[in-house]
Amino acid sequence: MRWYSYLVGYLIVTIEGEFPEKVINMALIRGIFLWDIIQVADKKIMLKIRLHGFRPLARIARKCRCHISIYERKGIPFQFKKIKKRKTLALGSMLFFLSLYILCSFVWVIEVKGTEDLTVSEVKELAADFGLKPGAVIKKLDLDKLEVEMQDNHPKLAWVGISIQGTKVTIEIAEKVLIPETEEHKYAHLIAREPGIIEEMLVLKGTPQVKEGDQIERGQILISGWVYPEMHLNDDGTYTPMGNPELVRAKGIVRARVKHIIKKSCPIKESKIIQTGEKSEQVILKIGKKQIVLKGPQTTPFQYYQKETTLKPLLNWRNIQVPVELITNTFIEQKRLNNNYGHEGAYQEAIKRAENNLRAILPQDAKVLNQSVKLLSTESKEIVEVEVIWDCLENVAVPMLIHDGNIGDP
Repeated sequence: MRWYSYLVGYLIVTIEGEFPEKVINMALIRGIFLWDIIQVADKKIMLKIRLHGFRPLARIARKCRCHISIYERKGIPFQFKKIKKRKTLALGSMLFFLSLYILCSFVWVIEVKGTEDLTVSEVKELAADFGLKPGAVIKKLDLDKLEVEMQDNHPKLAWVGISIQGTKVTIEIAEKVLIPETEEHKYAHLIAREPGIIEEMLVLKGTPQVKEGDQIERGQILISGWVYPEMHLNDDGTYTPMGNPELVRAKGIVRARVKHIIKKSCPIKESKIIQTGEKSEQVILKIGKKQIVLKGPQTTPFQYYQKETTLKPLLNWRNIQVPVELITNTFIEQKRLNNNYGHEGAYQEAIKRAENNLRAILPQDAKVLNQSVKLLSTESKEIVEVEVIWDCLENVAVPMLIHDGNIGDP
């Protein structure tokens, strides 16, 4: 019932006299509602009473020769009286809440999530084209329609989800995984990537131009993109194409024995510079010709190092350039290693370097059939040079697109 008392208004009063308890007893007998009765001093009591019960209580107090006084007024009726006295404050409060309500009706912040190839600005520009931008009225936004329109009008959007929380709009997107364009639909011959001797041949589509055991050269057509409806067997075992040919993309596997030769050298004594991974940064303020170190070491901290410098001009205004720059130097520590391989060590190191180069250029399906190493003579006795030879079996057929310039004779 206390909320009702606050609604209709109540008073905190004090009763002081010879017998204040008598006043309370008579008030309760007459049905006057009192609560929070506290004795604050000798012959003085404080209590709470509703607004409409104050006058009857005052009459009882006078009969009992007690003095009653109002200590504090509480409740909505008294709040309204205060507001009437401070009309400007009341009006300002009303205008504040009205402005707050109006401002909460607009979109002020747009957040974009899920971008990979697309940028946040691109998504926001697309949303703005359909009315979703800062300042848009929230109630006028049809989120379902916006999602469909954004998705349908951008080729890279697979899904769009839009949600609103207060004045913030969150756009979540999922981008399409676009399949890269290939040249599988274009006409092509299969030509030799490397010279060699054909060991195996499998023709899936096209007309073979060579056979097993043939010596081939780099760039030679192995399987032609021209396909003939008929092939006539000659008396000598050869075939003669007949009919009107058509162009296709030749397909097949041509494995040939290919010889790879790499020459590499290694000095008997060699110095190498490697990076240790240690770094030190120095920030310098340059004013004219004067330089002041703001951060980092005063001098170069390493004996051997690589230096990276970035310059940032300061205090530029329109076409006026003030000679003040911020220079950032990054020192990357290096170490110099001296290796004394000896003749045998240099020989093995040269072979290792040659083999690493060979592995880098060989296709994954290549099979090494034979390996050999030759020690080459050099002018300097301090350098060992070798020639590494690998015989490999590998698929040498690679496509060559058929254009007007290389269409070939049918």
